[in-house]
Amino acid sequence: MSTVSIVGCASYEADAVDAAVRQSLDHLGGMSRFVRPGMRVLLKPNLLAPRAPSEATTTHPAVVAAVTRLVQEAGGIVTAADSPGGPFVASYLKAVYAKTGMEQVARETGLVLNHDLADTEVTNPSGKLLKRVRIIRAVAEADLVINLPKLKTHGQMVYTGAVKNLFGAIPGTDKIDLHLRMADYQAFADALIDICLAAKPGLNLMDAVIGMEGAGPSAGDPRHLGLLLAGEDPFSLDYVAVRILGADPMRIPVIKAGIERSLCPASLDDVTIMGRSVDDVGVKRFDMPALNETLAITWSQGRLLGWLAQWTKPRPVFNHATCTGCSLCARSCPAHVIAMETGKPCVDLKGCIRCFCCQELCPAKAITIRRLRPFVAAVFRIVYFALSMISSRLHRRKSAP
Repeated sequence: MSTVSIVGCASYEADAVDAAVRQSLDHLGGMSRFVRPGMRVLLKPNLLAPRAPSEATTTHPAVVAAVTRLVQEAGGIVTAADSPGGPFVASYLKAVYAKTGMEQVARETGLVLNHDLADTEVTNPSGKLLKRVRIIRAVAEADLVINLPKLKTHGQMVYTGAVKNLFGAIPGTDKIDLHLRMADYQAFADALIDICLAAKPGLNLMDAVIGMEGAGPSAGDPRHLGLLLAGEDPFSLDYVAVRILGADPMRIPVIKAGIERSLCPASLDDVTIMGRSVDDVGVKRFDMPALNETLAITWSQGRLLGWLAQWTKPRPVFNHATCTGCSLCARSCPAHVIAMETGKPCVDLKGCIRCFCCQELCPAKAITIRRLRPFVAAVFRIVYFALSMISSRLHRRKSAP
């Protein structure tokens, strides 16, 4: 059984975070259990975009600083790296480090920030879809990868945490290619799992002091949760986090796929919880809009009632009044269905694969995702499954000798 530590942390005040991180890792045997003197340790925070820590989009610098100090205390040589959303180029990476507070952490602690843009291909025998994965060299060459995700909602995958954070090991525009190749939500979930397995995080610590609900992973609302979660296994960590949020794990594509692949626990009975209990810290009414779209996701996979499926799927909506015309959405669209017309983006929904990279990366937060109301989705779910049953029976009758 894997172990997950749940520790309270009321704020990002340095002393509070240092104490909470140390307590979290003490539950797992302490940092010295993972780090030996001279080891090259790679911290992988969530650095999605150049956003200030107060926006709750990225892993807070106080958490990165606390982990850095513990690694140094254990004798490790510590570096932080990520391939943010958007271009993986020196100027953009520097902007991300500066805006997210990583440069300040580096000045205060001696943390090395990775500026190596090289990548390498690694074999991935445990992968289901990706037997070979190209990842940034800093991750591939580390002796230990410490995964530092941020707890957030996600427009496509419902939730983003420990497993999905390793998507940042994929260099730059390779992420766009994967979105396009794995447009099917279930396939993309399996690809995310394969990437996590290829990156091989040996320790995971989740920043859930202030998470993000609503239109995550970048345009949602900060939500104070007051927690840090830690564990060796990223799948168990995500399972516990989702249970804390009160969501059904089987409606989170990555967790559902992890359970089906026997990588993720299917019950809290399969996890040893240290520190506080899930019931004690459970969150009430955490806003996860995409959780109501299991229906639309299911319909998008099949061919039955294609026109109705298209109508019920969530879709990006562009606020031209807020849009700055930067064109990052068009340049980052895997399906190439966003065009700039008179300086503003317009999307061809027929070709949209609903990855929501546009909404995720928009610096002006000018893109929202239009979704079915839960009641309407429930009605369509009933209609869909009723028609599915009728179609299945007609097919069996037609195929009968």
